[in-house]
Amino acid sequence: MQAEEKLGWAKHLDFMAVDLAALLLSFALAYYIKAGDFTLDKDWRWFVVIIALLNFVIYLVANPYSGIFRRPYYHEIGRSFAAAAANAFCAALIIFVLKLGGEYSREVFINTYLFYFLASVVLKYIWKSILAKGRAALNKTRRIPIFLVSSSEHAERDIHSVYATDLPLYEIKGVYLIDGGKADGEAAQLSYREEDKCESIPVVADEPVRFVLDHNIREVLVAVQPQALDSGIYRELIANGVGVDLVVEPMLGFQTEAQSVTDIGVNRTLSVGLFSFTHRQSFYLIVKRLFDILCGLIGVVVLIPVTLLVKCAYLLSGDTAKIFYRQKRVGLNGKIIRIWKYRSMVPNAGELLDEMLRDERYRKEWEENQKFENDPRITKVGAVLRRTSVDELPQLINVLVGDMSLVGPRPLVEGELASHNGLKLYEKVKPGITGWWGCNGRSNINYRERLELEYYYVKNCSLYLDILCILRTGFAVLGKKGAQ
Repeated sequence: MQAEEKLGWAKHLDFMAVDLAALLLSFALAYYIKAGDFTLDKDWRWFVVIIALLNFVIYLVANPYSGIFRRPYYHEIGRSFAAAAANAFCAALIIFVLKLGGEYSREVFINTYLFYFLASVVLKYIWKSILAKGRAALNKTRRIPIFLVSSSEHAERDIHSVYATDLPLYEIKGVYLIDGGKADGEAAQLSYREEDKCESIPVVADEPVRFVLDHNIREVLVAVQPQALDSGIYRELIANGVGVDLVVEPMLGFQTEAQSVTDIGVNRTLSVGLFSFTHRQSFYLIVKRLFDILCGLIGVVVLIPVTLLVKCAYLLSGDTAKIFYRQKRVGLNGKIIRIWKYRSMVPNAGELLDEMLRDERYRKEWEENQKFENDPRITKVGAVLRRTSVDELPQLINVLVGDMSLVGPRPLVEGELASHNGLKLYEKVKPGITGWWGCNGRSNINYRERLELEYYYVKNCSLYLDILCILRTGFAVLGKKGAQ
């Protein structure tokens, strides 16, 4: 079990408290600027309760503080903006749906989240600096004693890897080298991250189990191939209630991102690479589906006037064919779905494609990118629809019925993934109207780069990424950047 799991959801409660303080102080300042005092009526008291609870829910769902000590500080600005935007959106939605009073001030609302974004960035930076410099210590920073099994060649690397986390959660009490390197009593040296502080760690020459038990060490980290250690040592450690953690990389020759222990028949197995969502992601998927239903309902209403405008535009251009177009695409877990779009090509686009593919130049371009840079099948109205991404709007129907999501990988045609040697990982989440590829280059990057971006989203999907995708896509559409 990893240290993060042992500490659970409470790992970053201090940063959540700092964020909550920034939020409440920001509201107090915004309200005082508007009202001139701090006397709150019933509506505003409800507002404070709502935004405070949302702060906690966003923490549980999105975990915005994960890796806070490792990431560059400009990333912190992005995370703080996303958290403020998510809180503001959810608060406005709750107030609207539940009709909680009618005396809210837009000025107070906007200023609250503007001040919150700025205060959150500053206060987290200050608190992060205090912790990093050792000027404060919390209960969660008490380290778990651990014993390391390594080799002379890799001891320093393995020691460093234990401490290369947000805050060191473990303290190495001793090292046992399987190749007998270093005489008993010699000390291995380690550096705590970027600091110059060093601490001597005893190297145990023999009887590692006795050392572990005498020093009340709770866990042993085996950073070598498991068979390099005598099975009797494992048996004695486990019998005495000492946890044994096996590093996956020495066993396979590479590091995996997902692993778990399970049973197949009567065999106890270590499963590696099996894709599954974390508990936070599972909760996030429920929230995401509710959000998709809401957007789908609103979208269907919006589609009515937009459809009339699109139909009129086609009629004025002399095109009387149907404006809706349905196409087979691959959905969640390989299920075939039919997506809705406004037609942007001539009615006989399929026949023209067959003719174009007889041309070597067109066939090569299609095989590489599944599209043409200058597609003669696109109508004048269709070119405008594509450039503004309006042709994608009818997919809100698919979002409403559950075939797609607002945010997810681009829906692929049958055989497209296999023809580019893509990974089935792509199909582990619902396709989306926009996605991580859609807001990172759109049509301006090659196909392999597109796939890598989509894989990243599948493995890291979260409320934070979804909000970032929607915001970036909006800016890309407004700037007409990369759409084809």
